[in-house]
Amino acid sequence: MKIAGITAEYNPLHSGHIYHMEETRRQTGCDAIVVAMSGDFVQRGEPAILDKWLRAEHALRAGADLVVEIPTLFCLGNASQYAGAGVRILESLGCEHISFGSESGDISTISDVAAVLEAEREAIESRISAMIKEGKSYPAARADAYKDIRSGKVSADKLEKELSVLSDPNDILALEYILNMEKATPIVVKREGSYHDTGAAEPAGFTSAERVRSMIKAGGIEEIVADNNVPRYVADTFRATPPVFPDNCFDLLKYAILSESAEAIDECPSGGEGLGNLLKTAVSEAVDYNGLIMRVKSKRYTYTRISRLCMQLLLRINRNGFDFSEPGYIRVLGHNEKGREVLAAIRKASKDEVADACALPVITNINKEMDKLEGSALDQLRLDIHASEIYDLISAEGSEHHVEQRMKPVMI
Repeated sequence: MKIAGITAEYNPLHSGHIYHMEETRRQTGCDAIVVAMSGDFVQRGEPAILDKWLRAEHALRAGADLVVEIPTLFCLGNASQYAGAGVRILESLGCEHISFGSESGDISTISDVAAVLEAEREAIESRISAMIKEGKSYPAARADAYKDIRSGKVSADKLEKELSVLSDPNDILALEYILNMEKATPIVVKREGSYHDTGAAEPAGFTSAERVRSMIKAGGIEEIVADNNVPRYVADTFRATPPVFPDNCFDLLKYAILSESAEAIDECPSGGEGLGNLLKTAVSEAVDYNGLIMRVKSKRYTYTRISRLCMQLLLRINRNGFDFSEPGYIRVLGHNEKGREVLAAIRKASKDEVADACALPVITNINKEMDKLEGSALDQLRLDIHASEIYDLISAEGSEHHVEQRMKPVMI
C-alpha cells in the first residue's frame, strides 16, 4: 500500500487543510493518507480550540484515513522537536511521502536551505549563540547567521529567496521536516492564502486557521460557514461544543507562575535568559493571557517562545525530566476502513519481524498497552494523559469531557 503522511494541527480544520489533503493525494497517487496530529496542546503554545478527538474526527471526514497523535512533549517543543517527532512517527508507519504546506511552494529552495543548514551547522550555531547573547531572538539570529554564511556565494536574488524561507512559519517547519527525513520523499503544497491574522483583508485563497479562530472568538460561526472557510460539520461542532481559547487556562497559569520560583520556571525547555523573573513580574499586572505574553515579548523573546514556556510550566515539563530525542510510541486517535488496513499491515509486519516493520509500539487502548511501555516512552504517555486532564479542566461548561483511559479511536 502506498502511504502519504501529513503533520498537522487542524486547529481548527478548514478548507485549506482539505485542499492540502486533496493535493497530497493527487501529487502522490497514494492509497492512504496518515495524519500525525498535535493533541490537546499545539505547537504555538496554546490549548487547541477543540479537543484532539473531535479534531481527529474532522480530519477523517476531510479525507484522512488514519490519524495518530504527536506526543504532547514534542507538540510543545521547538520546531525541530515537533517536526522530528512527526517525521519519525510517519516514517515508522511506512509513509513513502511526507507532505507539508509552504508559503513559497518552492521545494528546491527549501531543500537548498536545508542542505546549507546541515553542512554549515557548526558555523551557523556558533554565530547564532553570539547573536543571542547580543539580544537577538533565535529566528532573527539564525537568519542573520545564514546570510553571513551565504553572502557572496549565491546571487542576491537567490539569497533573498533563501532568507524568506527562514522567515515564513510554514517554510521554517518545512525545513525541519526535510532535515529530519531519512526514508520519505518530501512533497510541498503551496499555501493559498495568509498564515497570520493581520487584521487586514485576506489575500485570495483560504482563510488561515488563526483568522478562523479569531472569527469564532468574535462569535462569527455563521460567517465562517457562509464564506466556506470551514466544512459544515466543523461549524456544527462549534455550535454544540464551546471552543477553548488561551484565556481558559489563564487562572491556572497564574497559579503555576506564582507557585514556582523564577529558577524553576527557567528549567522549562523554553525558559532561561531571565524569562522566569520576567514572567513573575508580568503576572501581577496582566489581566488575560495575551496581556501576559505581550508584557514579556521583546525582540529577544518571541511570542511563541513565551507561550510555549507558559504551557510547559502549566504541564510541568522541564528539560531535565524528559527525553526529547524521539517519540516512544504511536497513539491512534482515529481511522476509517482504509486506515484499519494500514494498522493491520503494520501489526502483521511487526509480528512477522519484517526488516522495515514499525519500530514504535502502536497504542489503541492505553489500559491494555500502557504496561508495555517503560522509561521515556512511559513518561511521554503519562504526560499526554496529564495534558488531557488539564485540558478537560479548562474546557468550558457544556463541553464534552473525556477520560483518557476510556477513550477509543474514532471510527468512521
